[in-house]
Amino acid sequence: MCTYHIKLDDQLVALAEQSLGGLPFAVWLQQQVETMLREQTHRGSSRVRRHHSRLSDEQLMECLKEYPPLTDKDFPNLCAEDYQANIRSRSGKLSKGLQKWL
Repeated sequence: MCTYHIKLDDQLVALAEQSLGGLPFAVWLQQQVETMLREQTHRGSSRVRRHHSRLSDEQLMECLKEYPPLTDKDFPNLCAEDYQANIRSRSGKLSKGLQKWL
């Protein structure tokens, strides 16, 4: 077992103790921290597992077999004027994601 020293607001601790129904605060805090650490370490390891559990090409082909393959006809024909119109419509505007960063 490791021992760590933390500082907590006395009023916050008093409020927490009132809501624990007789369970000692130190025991409750120990349980909370252990639960949080278990969840955090489990999420970290499951994240790695998800990375390795991607579908193989064969599995992906099986999942997509009911859909017809895409062809050039599935995409609209765009000309230079369409691109220019797109540029004019977006000119001087920031994307929502970029606005949040600024």
